[in-house]
Amino acid sequence: VYQPMPNKSLHLVQTIPNLYKLTQEKAPGSPALNPKSFSVISLHPVSTTESRSGIQLIAVTANAMRLYFAPSSQAFSYYSTSGSEPKGHRLLQLVHVRLPAPNLLHPDEQSSPYHPHTYSRQQALPPSPRPYSLTRIENTLYFEGVTLAAQPGDTEGTDFMLCMASDLTQIGAFGQIARPPPQPQITYNSYATASGTQQRTQLTERAAVLTIPGRTWGMAAVPRSSITALAGATPSPLATHELAYQFLEPPRLFYILTNVGMTILAKRRALDWLK
Repeated sequence: VYQPMPNKSLHLVQTIPNLYKLTQEKAPGSPALNPKSFSVISLHPVSTTESRSGIQLIAVTANAMRLYFAPSSQAFSYYSTSGSEPKGHRLLQLVHVRLPAPNLLHPDEQSSPYHPHTYSRQQALPPSPRPYSLTRIENTLYFEGVTLAAQPGDTEGTDFMLCMASDLTQIGAFGQIARPPPQPQITYNSYATASGTQQRTQLTERAAVLTIPGRTWGMAAVPRSSITALAGATPSPLATHELAYQFLEPPRLFYILTNVGMTILAKRRALDWLK
């Protein structure tokens, strides 16, 4: 972690060593952790309008694991006794790890000819879906709860795009009457990672792998319109709380620049699912 100084130099504020060991302590025994393949490929800052829990930085690894960093709450980190730390700076520490989705489907499996509501005596049982995991991610984008990650596809000249976002239907049902889990879906799959005590809402997301033409050079989110504050003294909703402002603006768009042109991805709102 560096800080720019008035004399146009960079001051080294902090180094976080043993990142693999810290990650292993947050996710002990996870098969996704391998010291030979553990590699951070991108860093994404988190704005204060998105995280009220203090998350400031997200790191993404080559196998789609995400590491979340927040300022330390320890008293000594506010004011350095050695004088090397800028006054008022709080050291970052690893506070949460989200493992890769365990039930991703290969893009070819999403166009399966089998239909779950058609039956016949001679109909063969559908084959087991082919799971898929990403291990060679090269480009990533994080924007207000949406994560995009690209890696080379199975065929030359194509990329696989991993798309992840919060599953508001599962988060919104927390604390409600228990109901049976939803049926497996072809296009999207849900996975959850429990964090903290049982009183906290489970971090549930939806993930899908899509095929896009060309090799990814860069990704960017289309700037959003400003979220209008609710009437009175009610604070503005979190930037990731899509249910609160889905009627105020169109779906979020993401530009994917490749060597063959531009691919545009749109994130579905709850309203779009109903449509």
